[in-house]
Amino acid sequence: MKKANIIASLLLLAFASFFVIEGRKMPMADGLSPGAGFVPFWVGAFTGFLSLLLLIQSVRSKTLPGKRFFSEKSQGLKDIVYISSSLFAYCGFILLVGYSMATFLFLFFLFKVVGKYGLRASLGLSAGTAAALYGIFEAWLEMAFPAGVVNLF
Repeated sequence: MKKANIIASLLLLAFASFFVIEGRKMPMADGLSPGAGFVPFWVGAFTGFLSLLLLIQSVRSKTLPGKRFFSEKSQGLKDIVYISSSLFAYCGFILLVGYSMATFLFLFFLFKVVGKYGLRASLGLSAGTAAALYGIFEAWLEMAFPAGVVNLF
């Protein structure tokens, strides 16, 4: 697991660096609103920060004998399939039900099925995250996201 985390953190760090570099090539502001480079830059910066934390934690951790990336019951592989398929479904649901509802449904699935949180925790975390993202991006930064064909709000 230690080796996999180190490799993953280095790949994420390279990916994040690309976003930061490319985000800086675009304008960060357009008058009083965020420019085209605002979101890519900050997503890259935040991803880079988190990947550095993972790298530091992985280097400092001890390797436990018998610890494998995928468990014997292949739960890790199932989780990868769940996450990947839910990402594809999320892309389709954004156009159907809009950004906020699709984000809520996507996060609820991840918390409940992949993270194995309880019903109340999954509902609360999903609703809170979707509401925070709506408040930051749509209300405060006035960025337009897809409303969806079926308008639930």
